[in-house]
This record gives sequence, structure tokens and C-alpha cells, in this order.
Amino acid sequence: MSTTTSTVKKIAMLLANGFNEAEFVALQKAIMAKQAQARIISPNNGLAYSDPKTGNVISYASDSQLSETLAIDYDCLIVVGGQEHIDLLTEEPHAIRLMRAFLRESIPILLVSESSKLLDVIGDTRLSSAVSAEKTSFQEGCVFWSVDGTGLSALFRSFFETVCAKEQEQISDSDNGVAA
Repeated sequence: MSTTTSTVKKIAMLLANGFNEAEFVALQKAIMAKQAQARIISPNNGLAYSDPKTGNVISYASDSQLSETLAIDYDCLIVVGGQEHIDLLTEEPHAIRLMRAFLRESIPILLVSESSKLLDVIGDTRLSSAVSAEKTSFQEGCVFWSVDGTGLSALFRSFFETVCAKEQEQISDSDNGVAA
């Protein structure tokens, strides 16, 4: 069993008002267990609050403004669910720009519950065949999806292994003279 941990992994967590607090907290715990660095990226100035149906309506301070965020500054992206949160992000041009950049660079993305709608907005159909299956989680290339927000800890471990493997691949490529 691998015990991959890192103090240098930079994880972008995209949050807008109305996010699913239970999913967010579960992933925060999993990130802390790996000793990684999570940064909250938000279109909201300063704070993002959770959906009252999924938590205590606690506001979380954002670390970076979405409009100033670049995919290359992070090792991966996580987007939790929450209907209001996803509705806001699907209308946010910078969220769409950021999703496209992560996909273009094959930087791992973890989507939880309805956050997969962000792929629909940009015309990415990689998870469309997964909807009819009876599974609760999927992986298609660098994109991971927890359909209903269950089993996040286990899915995050697999996701994090992919993030670490991608870094090792980039190191190996640079050692062999291949441009990253």
C-alpha cells in the first residue's frame, strides 16, 4: 500500500456560494491526511458560504480570486457539489476558462456530484456514458467523478495517487530531455 504524502502538492478547490459543505469537509480531511496544501479559489470576494441544506452555512475564506487563477499554478483541481454553487460556476467565464485549462494540460480534476455539469457547459462528454452505469464513482483519463458524493475518502486517495504519478512522469520526462 502506498503512503504518498506531500507538503508541496497544491490543490485548487473551486468554491462559490452555496457549495456542499459536507463534501467540502470530507475532502479537507482527506487532503490533510496526505499533508497536501489546499487553496480555496472563489469568484466571491473574500468569503464563500455553504448551502444550508448540506452544512452549517459556514463561510470559508478564499485564498485566491478565480479571475486571477491559472491552472499551471496547481497540481490538481477539486470541485465539490451544491446546486446553487454549480449554477453560479456554470455562468462564470473564469470557471469555464479554468476547467478548460486543467483539461487541456491533463491536470487531474476531481468532480463531486453535480459539479460534473461544468464539463457539460464546455462540451466535454467524457462522463456522459457513465451516467447510465450503476457505479458511484468513475475515472476517465485525468477526470475523477463521485456521482453522489459518497466514498470521497477512498476516491481522493486514488485521485491523489494519480496527481503524484503525474508529477513523477513530468520529472522523468524532464530527466530524459523531454519538454513538459
